[in-house]
Amino acid sequence: MHGYTYLGIHFSLELLLHPNFNIVGEAWLNSNVGVSFWQANSRLAYPRNSHLKSVMDFPLRDITEHVFWEETDGWDGGLYKIHDYLSQDIVYEDPMNLLVFLDNHDISRFFKREENIDIDIYQQALSFLLTTRGIPQIYYGMEILMTGDKADGDGYLRKNFPGGWKGDSRNAFTSEGRTDLENEAWNFTQKLLKWRKNNDIIAKGGLKHFIPQNGIYVYERSYNGKSILVFINGTSSEQSLPLANYKEILSQNIAKDVISGKIVNLDLKSSLNFAPRQVYILEL
Repeated sequence: MHGYTYLGIHFSLELLLHPNFNIVGEAWLNSNVGVSFWQANSRLAYPRNSHLKSVMDFPLRDITEHVFWEETDGWDGGLYKIHDYLSQDIVYEDPMNLLVFLDNHDISRFFKREENIDIDIYQQALSFLLTTRGIPQIYYGMEILMTGDKADGDGYLRKNFPGGWKGDSRNAFTSEGRTDLENEAWNFTQKLLKWRKNNDIIAKGGLKHFIPQNGIYVYERSYNGKSILVFINGTSSEQSLPLANYKEILSQNIAKDVISGKIVNLDLKSSLNFAPRQVYILEL
């Protein structure tokens, strides 16, 4: 008890001296209600207060572990589960300060086995992670598609990064030391992270999302009159999405796709076409 009291006093002093100081609480619970209890100023915890501005969004991680491999159809498959979960953000005092992640040192990596790697799935999951609400965390090695299954032991989740150290057969910090598939993942990750850096629309913007139609999940991030639109095809087939239903977020007829660099037509009278598992990140 004395140690706990001392820690609480020390933490309070740090906040007074450094108002932007932040730590993340590992509230490893399987429901948004349980996690929300531990976030600062939670209405569900009153009169208790953890003073933890940020807590880890484990329920969302548990959803993303599966949904990108599923088909988004019916009312409960694939990306519907993400829509359903985020629609309950009202239980959180501040969903923008939740830590969102796909894997870490205690749980199976996003790709458990090498034979399970799919670059389209990787690009979808990473695009979602870096554009949804909250603070994204990327676990080392994901950028080169490292694998690890919790069932094999924690050591497999924390394998050495092949960085040219003594005993390493290659240096994955260089393009020559990576495979073609690893370079594709590395380059995609680098492009999105550079784009996201200092991007206030993603870092501070509100989130408006729509029930998936034709297997496609659509959401908008908006801030100070500017918007970014994300379209994720949660199916393994080509899709076409009529744009008329998205009039409230389509303020102009064209946008630039961050991923491909191409200009995309957003005329409300037209449809947007998707390759299997394709993602658009559109800057209006």
